[in-house]
Amino acid sequence: MTVRCWGTRGSIPSPGPKTVRFGGNTTCLEVCIAEQRLIFDAGSGIRPLGRDMVERGPNAIPIFLT
Repeated sequence: MTVRCWGTRGSIPSPGPKTVRFGGNTTCLEVCIAEQRLIFDAGSGIRPLGRDMVERGPNAIPIFLT
């Protein structure tokens, strides 16, 4: 199992040079278990996740919103 944090910031996104170390996008987590991917939350971190998904090819992935 792997977990990738695409966004970890609180309720207001603030991506930029000052937040590059810890991230500036709001919550979006990708959990991979074998070939299955699950997405938790769809904050502004879903944008870089979406770009990554385009590179990997199409796939149906469940999104859980909290």
